[in-house]
Amino acid sequence: MKFITLLLLSIVLLTQLLYAQKIENYLNEIESGNYMKSYLKPFSTALSTAMGSALYHRAYTKGFPRIDIGVSMAYVTIPDNAKSFEDVNGNSVPTIFGSTSSDIPGFDKSVFLMPYLHANVGLFASLEATGRFTSINVDYLGDLTIYGLGLKYDLSDMVPLNLIDLSAQAMYHKFSLGNLMEAGSFSMNLEASRSLPILPIDIYGGIGIDYSSLEIETGRLNNPNNIGNIRIDGENSVRLNLGLSYTLMIFNLHADYNISEYNSIGGGIMIVL
Repeated sequence: MKFITLLLLSIVLLTQLLYAQKIENYLNEIESGNYMKSYLKPFSTALSTAMGSALYHRAYTKGFPRIDIGVSMAYVTIPDNAKSFEDVNGNSVPTIFGSTSSDIPGFDKSVFLMPYLHANVGLFASLEATGRFTSINVDYLGDLTIYGLGLKYDLSDMVPLNLIDLSAQAMYHKFSLGNLMEAGSFSMNLEASRSLPILPIDIYGGIGIDYSSLEIETGRLNNPNNIGNIRIDGENSVRLNLGLSYTLMIFNLHADYNISEYNSIGGGIMIVL
């Protein structure tokens, strides 16, 4: 099981990176900063959506030294309206996720995947820490690195009759793709969950807010147009999600659906101790 999970993780990461190698070639052809912003804005939004997904599978916190550790995955769907934009001449041209038939093509993608190594660590005073990490090297492009750190605080004592578990979570992610681009994403979540009687299943969900910003180091491109460094804020805002979590002995399997600017599916496989 561990070998299969790591193999799948490697395949997904390698697929994403093979596309990323082409990004630099396409960005070299862009002649204006506004065009580059419009071309990459859906990527910034999808990236933040992926970083805000698959963050939790229960609302209550664990005490020290209990831990969950495993692999989580965010599966982001790209809407049709994020695949093209109107240039200064009024022409419809592709974004990074759009058609491959253009002078500056996209990749004709409807899905953006983001895998993580994921750990939740119980602390003290109703606090729990979350950490996520991914890193891989690509020959001439450099390293893709993602890490996330966050804290969750248990608010269940505020709920009468212990009807549900309740918590608040803050999470920050940092993304880099070689020396070419960096992104930061901040998420705030209010989470709730309820264990079903008899069955080892929790229903969980919540509401969150995501904010992201992507920066392109154009000075490190071979772009001859000298358009300067570009900052692109994602179009993320409120996110709603609902999911199921199943635990058998020390193994947990969970999945949830997220409604936001770009909808997504989050899930994971954990060892819970």
